[in-house]
Amino acid sequence: MKKSKSNLNRNRRRVGYTFVIHWLLGMFLFFIVPLASSIWYGFNNVRIEPGKIVTKYVGLKYFKNLLLLDPNFVDQLRDSIGMMFYSLPVIISLSVILAVLLNQKFKGRTVFRAIFFLPVIMANSVVMKMLNSDFITMPLFSSGEEGTGIINYAQILQNISVPTQIKPILVFLLSNTIVLVWKCGVQTILFLAGLQSIPASFYEVSKIEGANKWEEFWYITVPSLRHIISLTLIYTMIELFSDLENTVVARAYELMVGQDYGNSSAMLWIYFVIVLCVIGALYFLYQKYCIKRWE
Repeated sequence: MKKSKSNLNRNRRRVGYTFVIHWLLGMFLFFIVPLASSIWYGFNNVRIEPGKIVTKYVGLKYFKNLLLLDPNFVDQLRDSIGMMFYSLPVIISLSVILAVLLNQKFKGRTVFRAIFFLPVIMANSVVMKMLNSDFITMPLFSSGEEGTGIINYAQILQNISVPTQIKPILVFLLSNTIVLVWKCGVQTILFLAGLQSIPASFYEVSKIEGANKWEEFWYITVPSLRHIISLTLIYTMIELFSDLENTVVARAYELMVGQDYGNSSAMLWIYFVIVLCVIGALYFLYQKYCIKRWE
């Protein structure tokens, strides 16, 4: 009996290794090796010659230049992190609201769920790339501080006689919020799945106790979604920090296209360390002040 059980466990482990080995090979070939190479490039002057990559060790030269001499890098870091702190609560809040609305029972809710998930599918489609590229001279949605685009918020606010003192702030908020709505698809689906896993008996008991909808939301819905919120927080932060529209990532990409691999690697590793610290700090605060309180 023990021998039979041992053989069964051995077979299960063999099957498990069969499934994992492909991931391990891909991890080593396509992630670990390039990762180690990028660290090495950050300390070297890299040149591409016919058939080989030539590196010349320069130490901390690129790191010192970026942090002490480059007039733009620190500002770009500040803008990237600041935009993340602005975007993160907006995306999480909108996603929770949309998920709560789409979780209600009404006719056609499947269609509406598909509509709210469309931005995830369309964001990387050929159509959206054409709308936001040189094929069309202006992007579909206005963005940034100027608010220029097919939907021009600056012009709309001017037409309704909004005071000039607050117009730039409203243009910034409107243009960036509309763009952020397009980033809520995956988060909305995750929250929707979490809402459907909350037992209906919780809400039935709350009604018996006389709780209103607002109290149900804060004392039942949000605590029950605590682990989904944790997942979406990390996912959203990584997505925002690695977005090509991010100023640091965009500049590093330009440097790589220009074959300045040493400078771009140093820039991305400085950025990675700062991003890792920010994500770790926010996750620690969330665990300490939210998760423990809700549990």
